[in-house]
Amino acid sequence: MIRQRLFRYAVYRNMFLSFVLLTAAMIALVTVVLYMMFSWSTAKEVGKISESMLKQNSAVSSVIRDQVYNVGNLLLSDKEIVNALLDKEADPVKQYGVFGTLNRVQSTYPFIHSIGIYNGSNNTYLNTKGITKEQEKALLEEINSKNTSYFHLFPRKISSATSANRSEDVLTFVLLPSYYSPLSSKGAIVINMSIDTIQDLIGGYRNEAVDSLHVIDDKGTIITHSDRSRFMEDISQESYVQSILASDAESGYFTRSIDGRKSLVTYVKSKDMNWTYISVSQYQNLLFNMQALRTSALVLAMACFAVSMFLSIWLTHHAYNPIRHLLEKMSAIPKMKDRRQINEFAILDTTYAEMTEKMKSMESAASAARQAHVLQLLKGGDETAFRRLVGEGKGPYFLAAALLLDSQDGSPGGEDEELQSYSCAAVARAAQQMLEPEGASVATVGDGTVAIILPMKQNRPPLHVLGMLEELQGELLRTLRVSVTVGIGTGAQTYEELRESFDCAQSCFQQRFFEGKGKMLHGDPVITAEVEHSEAQYPDKREKRIIEAIKLQQRDKLEKEIDQWIKEIREYNYHEVMFFINQFIGGLYKQLNVHTVKNRESADLFLDFTRRITRFQTLQETEDALKDLALRLCSLSEESGAVRHAEVVDFIQMYVRKHYARPDMSLEQVAGEVKLSRSYVGKLFKAHCELSFNDYLNAVRLEKARELLASTEESVQSISEQVGILNTTYFYTLFKKHYQISPAQFRSQHAIETKKAQ
Repeated sequence: MIRQRLFRYAVYRNMFLSFVLLTAAMIALVTVVLYMMFSWSTAKEVGKISESMLKQNSAVSSVIRDQVYNVGNLLLSDKEIVNALLDKEADPVKQYGVFGTLNRVQSTYPFIHSIGIYNGSNNTYLNTKGITKEQEKALLEEINSKNTSYFHLFPRKISSATSANRSEDVLTFVLLPSYYSPLSSKGAIVINMSIDTIQDLIGGYRNEAVDSLHVIDDKGTIITHSDRSRFMEDISQESYVQSILASDAESGYFTRSIDGRKSLVTYVKSKDMNWTYISVSQYQNLLFNMQALRTSALVLAMACFAVSMFLSIWLTHHAYNPIRHLLEKMSAIPKMKDRRQINEFAILDTTYAEMTEKMKSMESAASAARQAHVLQLLKGGDETAFRRLVGEGKGPYFLAAALLLDSQDGSPGGEDEELQSYSCAAVARAAQQMLEPEGASVATVGDGTVAIILPMKQNRPPLHVLGMLEELQGELLRTLRVSVTVGIGTGAQTYEELRESFDCAQSCFQQRFFEGKGKMLHGDPVITAEVEHSEAQYPDKREKRIIEAIKLQQRDKLEKEIDQWIKEIREYNYHEVMFFINQFIGGLYKQLNVHTVKNRESADLFLDFTRRITRFQTLQETEDALKDLALRLCSLSEESGAVRHAEVVDFIQMYVRKHYARPDMSLEQVAGEVKLSRSYVGKLFKAHCELSFNDYLNAVRLEKARELLASTEESVQSISEQVGILNTTYFYTLFKKHYQISPAQFRSQHAIETKKAQ
């Protein structure tokens, strides 16, 4: 049975495969996550253990340092050793005694390879292994160049005393007694420690998980290594060594790819010496049973997958039963002998489509009947439908409401009539479903309007009905993305009053022009009291300022003036506002001379605006359109008048520079020369020059006065009259305000500067 369903039924097969894939993915995910968490946790624990072991290793450096200091103190407490360091002559007898003392000390410390005494004053070197001064030449030269501290360490290879071709790895500790005492600055104690001793101490902590255990100095040179052949090898270029040397932490661990293999690096820095203890372990060797763990995880995953197969079959069988029962009720399923594959959803879709068509046909008939009933009540002119409505027990009062679709382009319902029809139908269905419990009748009446008739028990609309209408607005906006304005009429008890109520509801849409879209507007004068206005007065002064701003291309001022113009007409009713808008457009058209052929583009702008003016649904839309028109006219005025304005300003500047000496020079006189009004010339000049005409005239006169003060010996009064300023006191005030210095002071200062220049 299960096998037949898997091969025959598409939905059953898809459900089964989905369950299988889901469980398989979950098992794989859980297995991988657990494995990675176990691996990470193990590496972390191993890193902490390795770090702890290295901290124990780091104690070796303290032990070595202390032993070296002990040997040094022991030698410096011996008089023969001190005399050998101070002796300026190489006395063989004394050297023999020193040699015996050094041998006794060395025998006390078996880890010491050899001890040497160097006296730079007589250039002698004694060593217990018989190493000569010539063999230690490089070390002695470096000793002579250093006296910055008492303790020095040199990892190096020295020649064997038994064979010249054989070398031994040692750590050479050099003590410079002169750093703390008045001994010769060229004297030194050389203690050579066998690297094998340190190797045995540190190597004892190594285990099977550690691939290498080594110690480096602060320059990245290996002091000791589990691989003895790598002594004194420079590994400072290794990335993990650079990370360790650059770190401020005294200890830590991290993972890094070394030689192409992921490794765990652990380090501890010694506090007593500049040594860093490092252990490197391959990541895969940290888990000794890694392969067994992988095998166990795989076996567990396979077992879980097998269980999930049976679980998927059980879940599919039980989840599929409702679909099977629904198929048996809605349609006939082909018999099992028929080998054709069956798509259950396709069968259900076909059956549902047939049932939907039947229901739509029934619903369409009922909807058409309701539509006809409402239209007959509101537009038919026959009281028969109203009597039938009253006879159904609804009433005794009725309320007419209207829903108007708020379009985005300015026209009711939008330009697409088919889209408008669909939107109206959707709004009508939503309103019918929500208001049906209240006994409402709903119908579309054209032009993006939906009519609603609500029965009431009193002459006022109940508050819960108003709340339902507000809820309807929000639901339409949220689900259908359709904004509607609701107009509510007055209460009605007769057929004529019902029609008047609907007309009142539609008249509310004029208020939308002022209050905006998506609002609920009341036509009942008791609910919404009308404000009495005085006689309408057109704001012609504001219009003149707007025209002037367009001519002068003052865009910021233009928008502010239009805002104020709209604010002044907002208090009037709809028809008065529309009259003012038309008057305003006519004034712009006349004042800007757009009737000429030269300004044909401006005329086209006005023509396009007048075509759209009746489609503006709100005053805000009208204001935005007016601003757009004004700014476009401003741009056209700028293109056509820019050259003319520049010529006018240039002429005025040349005229002022030529006739600045005339005392009667004024803005009126200049305006007469260019045959323009005084106010227009003043604003035009300030817009182009960013200063007023009088300020420019005074600047020219003061500039000429400054030249006369510097080049002549004439009196200030005479110079003031020559530049056109007859009032000498006023000239003093202007000059000092402009140059922050009086005319007399300027003349004196200029004379001093002239003498200095000569």
